Formats: sequence, C-alpha cells, structure tokens
Amino acid sequence: MNKFLRIIKNDFKHYIAYGILQAVIILGLLLSLSMFFLPRLDPLLVIYITVFILPVIIFSIPMYIETEEKTIFKEIGNEFNPLVVILAKIVSALITLLIPLVMYVLVMKLFLHMNYSIVLFSMVYILSAFMHIVIGVVLAIIAKTHKGLVLSYVVYIVVFSVIPIFYTEGLIPQVSQYALVISPAYLSGILFDQIIIGYSRTSLLLTILAVVLQFVYIFVLSHFVIKTYFRSYLEHLRLEGDTTE
Repeated sequence: MNKFLRIIKNDFKHYIAYGILQAVIILGLLLSLSMFFLPRLDPLLVIYITVFILPVIIFSIPMYIETEEKTIFKEIGNEFNPLVVILAKIVSALITLLIPLVMYVLVMKLFLHMNYSIVLFSMVYILSAFMHIVIGVVLAIIAKTHKGLVLSYVVYIVVFSVIPIFYTEGLIPQVSQYALVISPAYLSGILFDQIIIGYSRTSLLLTILAVVLQFVYIFVLSHFVIKTYFRSYLEHLRLEGDTTE
C-alpha cells in the first residue's frame, strides 16, 4: 500500500512538472466557460473531448517521458509488482480527470439547469475515462518512438473518437449503429447521449451492449495486452537503465 500511494504521489509530481495537471485544470475551465457562454455548443462535445482524448494523453505522455528519462524505477524500485504499478498509475490519471467532471457538473446543473442524473452521468464518465486510460496504457507500451506514439494518437482520434460526434449529430444511420461498436468511444457516446438528452435514439439491446462491451474491452486490453506485456516492458526498461549506468 505504501508503494501504491508513493507511485500516485510521484505521478502527481510529474503531472505538475510536465504541466499536465495545469493543462487539465485550464482546459476544464475553458470548456466549462464555453458551455456557459456558448449556448449553442452541445455539452456532449465538451464531454467527448475530455473523456476520449485527455485520458490517453494524461497517461501515456508521462509514461513515455519516464521511459525516455529512465526515472520510473526511482519511484517503484527494483522489486515491484506490475499490477500495483499499473493500478496506481491508472488511479492517479483517473483522479486528475475528476477535476473537469466537477466543473462540468456545476456548470450544467447550476447555470444551464440541465435535468439529468448526476450519479449516472458520473458513473458513465468514470467508466469511459477508465477505459480510455487503459487504451493510453496500451499505446504507451506498444509505442517504440515518440513519432509512433503521436501517430497512434492521431489514428485513434480520427478513426474512433470522431464517431460519437457523428452519432450525437444524428449523422449515423440506424442500420450502421451495430457495426460501430468496435469503437470504445462510440459505446461511451451512446450512454452519454441517453443520460444527457433524456430520450432513446437507440434500441435497448444496443444500450446494454454499450455497457457490457466497455467492460469487455477493458478486460481484453488489461488481460491480453497489459498483463502480458507490462512486466516485460518494465524489465526491459530496467535492463536499459542498468546498461546506461
């Protein structure tokens, strides 16, 4: 438990040192103000930017910098449990993403007077953020260079993250909706749409799939990618650190 908390503490030190925490706070404020001063702006677009793009960046950029600077073992030591390390880093990223959540709820409830369940909204927000943090872990592990990391961001954002925007704007035909469940962001978008808009544009089956498949994606990525490669990933970093000393 001490190592778990120490990793979280050091993650926040890195967030501050790299300017990530400050960027999340500033972006959260700007997006909150945009919802307030731009009444035609769909609040769902703000949510999508936050939970589909920020989690990947918040996690993978610090992790990649730690990889390049060979600093990760200063926090975890040579004796480590990969599960503890990865859970601590996911928790620290998730805590950071709660900051915009609080801002959005305050603006949407107190100023925009939107009628929706804060509990359900927060649950979907946390689930979606968690899933995209896991995606960030995977991208950081498989990235060989900073160019490869950036390219994987662009591909994910262009291919997957714009789909919920099309869905919200009603640009996705009903017959195509089931084919798009390969996009984790699309699954989250379905649930956000149901909660915020307040009426169903999808079948009950698709809504259930949107919940179940998010847990499936988290399990598959965690078990078959992170669990399989994260220990070897850390071992590789340790060996590289030993050879450079």
